[in-house]
Amino acid sequence: MSNSAAPKARPGRRWPSSAKLLTNGKIKLRNESTQTPEQRVYSQLREMILNSKLEPGEWLRQEQLAALFGVSRTPVREALRMLAQEQLVEFVKNHGVRVVPLSWEEFEELYALRIGLEGLAARLAAEQATDEDIASLREAFAHIEQLAQRGGLREYLREEWKFRLKCYAVLKRPRLLQKIKNLREHAERYLRLAYTVEGKVQESLDFHRRLLEAIANHNGAAAEQINQDALRWTLRNAGPIVRKLEESTTISR
Repeated sequence: MSNSAAPKARPGRRWPSSAKLLTNGKIKLRNESTQTPEQRVYSQLREMILNSKLEPGEWLRQEQLAALFGVSRTPVREALRMLAQEQLVEFVKNHGVRVVPLSWEEFEELYALRIGLEGLAARLAAEQATDEDIASLREAFAHIEQLAQRGGLREYLREEWKFRLKCYAVLKRPRLLQKIKNLREHAERYLRLAYTVEGKVQESLDFHRRLLEAIANHNGAAAEQINQDALRWTLRNAGPIVRKLEESTTISR
């Protein structure tokens, strides 16, 4: 190898966008009277990780997080342990704690589970939806259709997910709905990668349009297939990017 080759990145390298977050300013913890300080730090950090405010592979220094949230290091340390149990951060021997990098293995497993559960939910929703449910879903779809025209990926993804939750809520199955929500939360770090090419929002919107019509026509088999195809679309579009990111993370270790 040539001596002029670029050196490998060392552990502790930060992604620029989230590095600035950790070193500048403070974040006020939400005042939830029923939660302990460590639970509040955990909730806030978890949201920041799932929304990619803290990037995959980001190294987390306890003293920086304590300063960021205006707390001692004890609740930060406990929050990190809770996040590690959820496999959102990892303790790396001799280096510290970092946000778990994206991996093809996790991505594939998450979407295999989502394809099964959300396919089922779509089929049952189509079979059980009332005229009132369908009218409400048409209103929700009109809203995300407007967002798709205006742009703004983060807002579109937030609202299109509300639309799908509205579809699933038709079932009145809270246990199934909670499982679906949990999987989607963990998939949040991956799904934005499917929208890196222009036109993908319109493709996504078309899946929602077809899902709505399948539900309106009480066609359970079609609703299930459309929902599963939409999730496979994300897997297919984001997959190559996830693999590339995983390779670059492995090289930098």
